[in-house]
Amino acid sequence: MPNTDLKHGTLLGAAAMTAVVALMFALRFAAGIQALPDVAADALTLILPGGVFGYLIDRLQEFGRPSLIIGVAIGLIALGALAGAAGWRLGTLPRVARVAIIIVGLAALTVPIVIIGGSEDATLPTALATLGYWVLFAAALEAGGSRFAAQPLFAASGPSRRVLLYGAGALGAVYLADYLGGRIVRAVSLGGTRPTIAVTPPPSLAPATPIPPGATAAPAADPFAGLTGITTTKDFYVIAKNGLDDPTVDPARWRLQVQGQRPYALGYDELRALPAVSGPRTLECISNIVGGSLISTAEFTGVPLRDLLERGGVPAGTREIRFTSADGYTESIQLEVAMDPSTVVAYLINDEPLPKVHGFPARVLMSGRYGVKNPKWLTKIEPVAQPYNGYWPQRGWNKDAFVRTFSRLDTPQDQAVVPAGKPFSLIRGVAFAGARGISRVEISFDGGRTWSDTTLRRILPKDDWMPFTYTWAEPNPGKHDVVVRATDGDGAVQDATERDSFPDGATGYHHTKITVA
Repeated sequence: MPNTDLKHGTLLGAAAMTAVVALMFALRFAAGIQALPDVAADALTLILPGGVFGYLIDRLQEFGRPSLIIGVAIGLIALGALAGAAGWRLGTLPRVARVAIIIVGLAALTVPIVIIGGSEDATLPTALATLGYWVLFAAALEAGGSRFAAQPLFAASGPSRRVLLYGAGALGAVYLADYLGGRIVRAVSLGGTRPTIAVTPPPSLAPATPIPPGATAAPAADPFAGLTGITTTKDFYVIAKNGLDDPTVDPARWRLQVQGQRPYALGYDELRALPAVSGPRTLECISNIVGGSLISTAEFTGVPLRDLLERGGVPAGTREIRFTSADGYTESIQLEVAMDPSTVVAYLINDEPLPKVHGFPARVLMSGRYGVKNPKWLTKIEPVAQPYNGYWPQRGWNKDAFVRTFSRLDTPQDQAVVPAGKPFSLIRGVAFAGARGISRVEISFDGGRTWSDTTLRRILPKDDWMPFTYTWAEPNPGKHDVVVRATDGDGAVQDATERDSFPDGATGYHHTKITVA
């Protein structure tokens, strides 16, 4: 077989697969069927050792999942190129045999991935859709390859199959570039360190607990008098297992299924009509690195989960409550946590409906747990008699996901230059320990050899992050290793051991290098 023919077959396979991958994502938008790159990414997170995946997530943060999906999409296009080359090698076989071999080969490579990584409730539809993709791919490959090498680019009667298939591939590539590029831009726009100061606090925000020893209220003339601790909705951190394509839920068709002794379903307006509670809530991603930006605080409004469960009747013997989301995500919590008044099904953030990226139309919120325990795009609440491992615990992450004590210096930032010879008051940051609260934050300017107490700003309930400030009275010229550490409400000092986030959350002290000149 001429090398030219093999080259054409390879290019044809890559073009046809690009078009098919684009179709996968298009159907993901239109019909909600998981695209194979999404499913393969889920499978890889199961197959990869947890420590390896955790290491990658710590380094890539919010770009981790998008990078994984992009890599899988590129891998599929390479697989299409190999299939196209193989099709030419099989040129002596009957057409039906060639098509069957390609379909069976691709199915053998991908359907097991669908079974491993697919959503529990959508494995069969996704597997059937995957087979359909390969039928279309094989048909396109055969249609374009029957006389591909012998045809000119343009025949007298019009464009050849080569042009049409290359065109399909090109259109697919444009679609993929738009799909992936747009979401990368969105991820970049959401990245970076989050401010802890909001211009205008929500109307309902007020100090909810007494000021603890060592904490002070901000006086009117204080430069931090505008500090509210509330993150604006657009600045609230965003992380999801989907990476590139969060589910779009139609509120007119959405139903929250509540299982139990008296199962029922709620529509969006019905949920919003129930008695609700409001308050600030800090969420932190379990993959947040030391000093990282994947932590935010906002005012949420929602219905206590206990009210929904009691209406449905909790069966005797229930040990946990399982949640299912529109993207196939699953999670569970102990019954006593579900019945805690602080655990809610939220539908507003900062007095506005939840945006799509934050779980519209409804999500779960609870106190003292990392974000993995607070599923978005909620569709089902179900009492279960046996402990259940959700999406991330199945991949080796801690099932309870209690937040570890965290502290971060926001200003000055790394490599900043601080003026010498006068007090420097623009030192601030946040600390967080979940339901334990924060009782003390210390700062060191010599790498941790000596420590000084900062001023805590008690403006939110103790479950939320604690802003702190400090005035450096005598900055000494030279380079300084600035370190912060927090003590939680139980008196336990933040863990100084440097660990990656897998499987329990990152530990260690946040260091910032600055120069005084």
